[in-house]
Amino acid sequence: MKKWIFLPVLMLMFGTTLLTAQITNDKKPGIGVAIGASASTNGLGVNVTAALTRSIAVRVGYEAFSKSFSEPYVYDIEDIEFNITPDIKVGGITANVDFYLLKGLYLTGGVVQTRFAAGATLEPTEPMMIGEIEYQPEDIGELTVSLLPERSLAPYAGIGFGRTISRDKKLAFNFEMGAYHMGSYVVDMQGTALLQGNSDNESVQRINTVLSEISWSGIYPVVKLGLSFRLF
Repeated sequence: MKKWIFLPVLMLMFGTTLLTAQITNDKKPGIGVAIGASASTNGLGVNVTAALTRSIAVRVGYEAFSKSFSEPYVYDIEDIEFNITPDIKVGGITANVDFYLLKGLYLTGGVVQTRFAAGATLEPTEPMMIGEIEYQPEDIGELTVSLLPERSLAPYAGIGFGRTISRDKKLAFNFEMGAYHMGSYVVDMQGTALLQGNSDNESVQRINTVLSEISWSGIYPVVKLGLSFRLF
């Protein structure tokens, strides 16, 4: 007889616990803080997200990726071998505001202090004849060509799926697509020794003029996967 009494009491307690948890979650304030990690076309990153309400969150983070090639590419220019060493650096400091249209769908906007820079260093590997004079590689010097942003502080906009901070759980995942606009790209050329004169090359100035006339030339696409852990 006691077993039959125990079963409905247990079911009542279980049901009451679920109902209480649901009411608590519904009344839970939206304010909270989470730490997270991300992997994107800006590199690997960390971030801190603060939920101001259940629909608005502020996110600050840092992402970075850089690659320097230890083995240069060998390229022939007029029968002279040159070592070409590429180098790329992306990422930066981000500050975003996330607006949730639905529980798992949000729009985001903000700014990026970008560290974007892509380029290559060109260096001769053998002597070069200029007129009747033979110059050694160290006398010729090296030439560095870089692609840089017109402005390092760039606006950002995107759309995301999932959440950057969970409403009522510890873990949250998000997938985000967006882009930031750095104005236009700028080509910079710096040389040493005999190649120093190429720094003010007229062809570089013409390239920069063309790039400045292309409104979308400074757009950098962002595809991001994120994971966050809610602290409170």
